[in-house]
Amino acid sequence: MRVGGRTLLDRVSWHVGPGDRIGVIGVNGSGKTHLLRLLAQEINPTSGAVRVGKTVHAAHLSQEAGELPDELRVLEAVSEVRPVAELGGVELSAGQLAERFGFGTDRQWTPVVDLSGGERRRLQLLRLLLSQPNVLLLDEPTNDLDTDTLAALEDLLDGWAGTLVVVSHDRYLLERVCDTTVALLGDGSLAALPGGVEEYLARRATAAASVADERRERRGDTRAARKELTRLERRVQTLQKRETALHAELAGHATDYAKVADLDAELRAVVAEREAAEEAWLTIAEELG
Repeated sequence: MRVGGRTLLDRVSWHVGPGDRIGVIGVNGSGKTHLLRLLAQEINPTSGAVRVGKTVHAAHLSQEAGELPDELRVLEAVSEVRPVAELGGVELSAGQLAERFGFGTDRQWTPVVDLSGGERRRLQLLRLLLSQPNVLLLDEPTNDLDTDTLAALEDLLDGWAGTLVVVSHDRYLLERVCDTTVALLGDGSLAALPGGVEEYLARRATAAASVADERRERRGDTRAARKELTRLERRVQTLQKRETALHAELAGHATDYAKVADLDAELRAVVAEREAAEEAWLTIAEELG
C-alpha cells in the first residue's frame, strides 16, 4: 500500500476474525487511518487484495463528521437511520436513543449544522451503531468527547459483541476494550504486540536510543541534552506509577460516580502528560544524532 510516494504496508498478511477486539497504534503518518479505510473497502490496496466475508457488515467511524446530514435536526438525523432500535435488550425510540447519547429533549431539535464538535461526534457514533454492524472500525473515537460521553462510550464498547478494530492514542481505552494490539511501525510492517502498548513504547524507546547512539558516535553529544533525557525518563517513570495508582483507585471507587469522574479526568491528564514526555524524549534522542 503506497500513499504519496511512501510505502505504508508492504507484503502484509493479516486476518481479522469474528469477535476479535484489536487496538491499532503507531506514530502519526504511519498509515493507521488508511488501514481502517482498507478494511472498510473505501480504498483499494496498491497491490494484493482485501478479502471480506459475505456476512460482514462493517461500519467505519472516521475522524471526520462530514457525512452527517447538516440539513436535518438531531432527532431527524437519528430517525433517518432507524426510528426504533434495541439497546441492551430494551427497545428504544429515536428520541430515547438520542437522550442516551446526551441529547436532551430540547437539544434533539437543534439543527445538525449547529452542533458542537463533541455533539457531532456523538451523533456520528449513534447513527453508526443504529446501522447494526457486526464489525466496528473506529478511528480515534474519543476525539472531542466530554468525560461523561467517554465513560458511556467505553461502557458500550466494553460490551460490544461484534468485531472491533480501534485506532486510538488513548491507552486507557485500548487496554479496556481491546484484547490484542498491533502496531504500524513506519517501515511497512504490521507487528503483533503481545505486551500491548507497553511493548510498543519499549520498542520505540529502544529504536530511538539505538539511532541516538549511532549518531552520537559520529557527531558527539551535548551535556544539556543528556540532562534533559534523564529528566524526561524520570518524569515518565513517575507518571507511569501515577497511572497505575489511578487505575487502582478507579477500580476501588467504581460505585462513586463523582469520584470516578474526578479520577478519570486526572487519569486522562496524566496520560496526556506522559505521552508528551515520551514524545519529547524520542525527539531529543533523535536530535542528539
